[in-house]
Amino acid sequence: MDTKLKNRRKLFVILLMGYMAFVTALLINGFYPSTEAAAQGILAALAATAASAWIFPLFKSFGTGNENIFKAPFEAAAGIGWVVLLFSQFGDLPWLLHAYYTDGISTCILFGCVAVSYWVSGCLRQAYVMGLGVYMRERSLLVRYGRNILGACKSGAAKARGGIARLYHSFEEIDFSERNNRIILKIVAVNFMILAAVCTLWFVGIFALLVYSVILFCILRKYFDDLRGKYARLLDFTNQMAEGDLDIEITEDLGIFNPFKEEIRKIQDGYQKAVEKEVQSQRMRTELVTNVSHDLKTPLTAIITYVNLLKEEKDEEKRKEYVEILDRKSLRLKVLIEDLFEISKASSQNVTLQIMDVDVANLFKQVKLEMEKKFEEAGLLFRCSYPEEKLICRLDSQKTYRIFENLLINVSKYALTGTRVYVKIYAEEQNAVIQVMNVSAEEITVKASDLTERFVRGDASRNTEGSGLGLAIAKSFTELQKGTFEIQVEGDLFKAEVRFKRKAQSSDAEGNMTAYVECSN
Repeated sequence: MDTKLKNRRKLFVILLMGYMAFVTALLINGFYPSTEAAAQGILAALAATAASAWIFPLFKSFGTGNENIFKAPFEAAAGIGWVVLLFSQFGDLPWLLHAYYTDGISTCILFGCVAVSYWVSGCLRQAYVMGLGVYMRERSLLVRYGRNILGACKSGAAKARGGIARLYHSFEEIDFSERNNRIILKIVAVNFMILAAVCTLWFVGIFALLVYSVILFCILRKYFDDLRGKYARLLDFTNQMAEGDLDIEITEDLGIFNPFKEEIRKIQDGYQKAVEKEVQSQRMRTELVTNVSHDLKTPLTAIITYVNLLKEEKDEEKRKEYVEILDRKSLRLKVLIEDLFEISKASSQNVTLQIMDVDVANLFKQVKLEMEKKFEEAGLLFRCSYPEEKLICRLDSQKTYRIFENLLINVSKYALTGTRVYVKIYAEEQNAVIQVMNVSAEEITVKASDLTERFVRGDASRNTEGSGLGLAIAKSFTELQKGTFEIQVEGDLFKAEVRFKRKAQSSDAEGNMTAYVECSN
């Protein structure tokens, strides 16, 4: 660019500044009887300045009209021009001119509005110089970057939809078993931000609030429709379960009702266990009738047979032998009936307990001592571990005696001859524990849990004497006294464990340790 052109442009800038200052001075010193007149004066000044942006370039000596400052994007020039127009017509400027209340700041603002009107007009003049088509292609951001802007808008809309979807589905993650302050705060915070943005729009905020209300209604309607559908699906699952389909599996996403899926699964497990227990109970009832019939029929048949023989027998020796057999069989039948009567009373809880202080270790020793002859006949060796001090429990002594007696009778019948039987009685925290272990003579083919059922024996052939009620009675009497009775089977090893609640003792409170002494037989 040559020096003369530079000098001409400098001179033009000075003249232009003077012109705009002159226009500003006219506005400030004018008479305006009302704010409307002041607004019209400002509008006329801005229009005259805008027109000068088209007139000055006609004088080639000015060398103006194509400066870089006039190459601003169309959207920027149009937007700024619109803001200045609104501000100059509806802002405080008309009132200041009408009231003759102008200071340095308002003068600078007025001068700036005039200058901006010249700049905006000069930018829009390029559409005439370049041609509208070329101007829009080169100076319009929407035209030049429309595709990119459209892509960015789509991407932004997709992210917004994703955010709204995440927010929407986060409401479904409410766990009714926990406090959900975080989710509630999230909902309140989002609503607060939206309403705060609407409040900044002043008058337009009313329309924005209407739009927000419509959108919120649509979202809530969709949410509750979805909620109702998932609730209906949950009811469908429960109805299928009520109809007996216990194998149904819930794989669908139930949203806010997802925590109920685990509860329904627990209910299914409970129903399954109840059904299995009922099936087992029915099976046990059938076996009970069969076993009772067999065990009662055997001695009864023998009694009938020997009674008939006794009627016809003339030999006194044989008659005496038949009477002895009848005596044994009748006693056998009496034991069976008494055991059946006792287990029936225990199962129906129709038992009166005479509670007293019982030393379980000494009571067990007493029962074992009275059965020594049977153990000698069975060739069993006992290894016992007893506590040094007393283990006092609040129990019925007769029922507890029967528990220990049935345990030891079971050992004498089914333990392998010549083996050792281990007995351990000790204190464990607040309980008295009695453990009896022996090796079975026959292979145990019955499950440990079934050995305490009625009329169940370790020998399935039922060749040994016994009612099959011994362990069942022991378990029932133990549970009647708030104790626990457990049986474990490992191969041929049979282990029974009885636990009773100990009575509080001062020696225990002082922290004395329990000692054991060994005895052998």
